[in-house]
Amino acid sequence: MNRITVAKTAAYVIATIAAVSSYGYQVHLLSLADLDPLFGLVPSEWVTPVTVDSLAIVALMVRMSDDVTERTRQLALFPLVLAGGLSVAANVALARNVVQVAVGVWTVLAYILAEIFVAKMERKAAAKAEATKGTVKVSDAEKAARKRAGYGAMSAVDKAAWTKQYRERKTRRTEAAAPVSPGYSPVVPTAAQVAEMAA
Repeated sequence: MNRITVAKTAAYVIATIAAVSSYGYQVHLLSLADLDPLFGLVPSEWVTPVTVDSLAIVALMVRMSDDVTERTRQLALFPLVLAGGLSVAANVALARNVVQVAVGVWTVLAYILAEIFVAKMERKAAAKAEATKGTVKVSDAEKAARKRAGYGAMSAVDKAAWTKQYRERKTRRTEAAAPVSPGYSPVVPTAAQVAEMAA
């Protein structure tokens, strides 16, 4: 298990602890607001906090995903901070002393900090991988394709993904255009040759 995987796992654990600890505070705070039950059956104070904590966890997963663009990661920071802010507000609103305020702020702040550090580790690893690949000579055709694709403005992760996709596509085209040897088919003797051999 590499360091990034360990860090990701720790970040998910911290996020889960923060979500569970803030859930109770949110339920208590919303119960004071005398909200109407959802569909007349489910108490809203038990359902609404799920949306806050779930949004934070989904945003955290997007921020840590290898399958999204850098722009999507940046956009996911907004709901992450928003959900974290709502959790902190509920924790602080029901705190009875300074220690509870500190714990309420820390649990939420800890998972945001963990996410930021993990993201930095991933970017560094991606940049290192890109630098290693940089030893491969870049053809003029690839340079032109990079210019058309706006390669210079991409993040290290997006550059690595673009390069991999471009080179795989180029390899497939080269293989498809390569001449295929006709090979040799078995030699079948004519009827005259068979008759001559039988005589």
